[in-house]
Amino acid sequence: MADAAFAKLLFLEAKRIQDPDGADEVLVGRGDGGTFEKVRMREGDVFDFDERFVPFVNQAPIDVVLHEVNEVTDQVSFIGGAKIIPSEVGLGERTQAIGALSLSLYELTYKVL
Repeated sequence: MADAAFAKLLFLEAKRIQDPDGADEVLVGRGDGGTFEKVRMREGDVFDFDERFVPFVNQAPIDVVLHEVNEVTDQVSFIGGAKIIPSEVGLGERTQAIGALSLSLYELTYKVL
């Protein structure tokens, strides 16, 4: 099997949100610190990443993490993460739940190329 070069992030769906009054302000980033997107999501919303390719470095897994930003206090809280592994290359679209142990729950859909 060929080495995987990228994970293509396809979309993020809000299954359950932390803010009971409306919407979560969500930071989508890489486990090593970079932020890809900052999106505001309501329960049931789907965010399309629109051509977001994340490279594998030395075939190490890619950690995608979500944080919620409290709009009043600017406090950031960890929602959870997903680990994308290069051996998923050629398996088509994959979905992982993020935040099962938090107040928010999201599903990340991606493809490994």
